[in-house]
Amino acid sequence: MNKLFNWFSKETPDLEFVDCTRQVYPHYPVVLAKDVKPFFKEFQEKDEGNYNFPGCPGMHDFSRIGYIIPAWVDIHIKANKAGTAIRLGVDSKDKTAKAKPTPFSGPMEIMPPIEKDIRDAFPMATDITNGLFTFKDDIKPTAWNLPGPWKIFGKKNVSALLLPAFYHCPFLEDLYLYPGVVDYREFTTANLIFSPKRKIDISIPAGTPLLHVIPFKTTDDFSASYGPGTTEQLDKYKSPKHFY
Repeated sequence: MNKLFNWFSKETPDLEFVDCTRQVYPHYPVVLAKDVKPFFKEFQEKDEGNYNFPGCPGMHDFSRIGYIIPAWVDIHIKANKAGTAIRLGVDSKDKTAKAKPTPFSGPMEIMPPIEKDIRDAFPMATDITNGLFTFKDDIKPTAWNLPGPWKIFGKKNVSALLLPAFYHCPFLEDLYLYPGVVDYREFTTANLIFSPKRKIDISIPAGTPLLHVIPFKTTDDFSASYGPGTTEQLDKYKSPKHFY
């Protein structure tokens, strides 16, 4: 699963990340999750003198499987009682910020008509997810869909979990990113759907990890069972394991 091929490879990939703008992939390509360090790694090393996260193989291995889609443009989000405003591109109001190069230079970037929907975030109904989490600071509940430049094509038996980058994105205390499963045999969507959770005024720089894509092969003959363990299973369960 953890492979990325370039366009000149002779191997046929199970999953293809296609930049439909032809502008993002040189700057902010899809990357292997195992090559992206968790956002708290430096904190642990500085505060605790050691990187302790690998001590839990379940979480550590999860952080390293699949692929990461980074932000393809600077995303500015302001949410308060008055509502939510979203702007894409260089933050001209922040005179101290050093803007990163991006093919989407501003919210009014002129793009070919067929790609226009990639530029803007649009609001969605929130009734589907009412009660899922609590909005704080009396902000108005909103949900937003930010269409991405990446379209994903899978082989006939490939789908994927499209998840927030839980261990890589440093903005999940501010934003709720909606997870889902996409059948890439039928669809190609890889949009960022999110809700501000509280009063915020944040800027997400282009290149920031956002979405974690974990592909899996579908099958109709998968089965599971439950019940008491056998002697062999219990012995295996009780055997000590050491992780280094």
